[in-house]
Amino acid sequence: MAIAAIKLDRYYLPSRIRTKNPSTDGGSCRLALADRIASLPGIRTQELGNDTLSCRVKVYLQEPTAAPLLCTIDVSGIEVYGLTEWDRHQVLRSGWGRLQRDHVLLYPPRDVEELDMCCGILKRAHQHLSKISSNAPCARKSPLRELPKFSRTTLQ
Repeated sequence: MAIAAIKLDRYYLPSRIRTKNPSTDGGSCRLALADRIASLPGIRTQELGNDTLSCRVKVYLQEPTAAPLLCTIDVSGIEVYGLTEWDRHQVLRSGWGRLQRDHVLLYPPRDVEELDMCCGILKRAHQHLSKISSNAPCARKSPLRELPKFSRTTLQ
């Protein structure tokens, strides 16, 4: 009897060059990153700020039951939620971000190559959160009149 081997989908990141000078199109890389995030399926955004140049944008997975937070785009970087332990390890080991309490803070992309890497990391988080939310049991909301009624008497 043969047992099917589980193929692990491992993700390996190259090391980020820390001494690399940012290019002049760093702002356009951030806008391109926002466009790529918005093109992912089932995304909903929420801008936090009162002015036209919002300083923070929250990106949610649009799910019927609950909307898990995918990432938060900020001036200091991209806070990514929903990475697996292995993916989080790869991001930290390769120098693409630093660990926060419950998320990883990705450094903003400085050029097109780093933009591709950041998009790959965000796609991994998107896939993992989509898989988790699709496997989560749905909570059934029943009106009170449809709930079972229990008697307090003892039947003998």
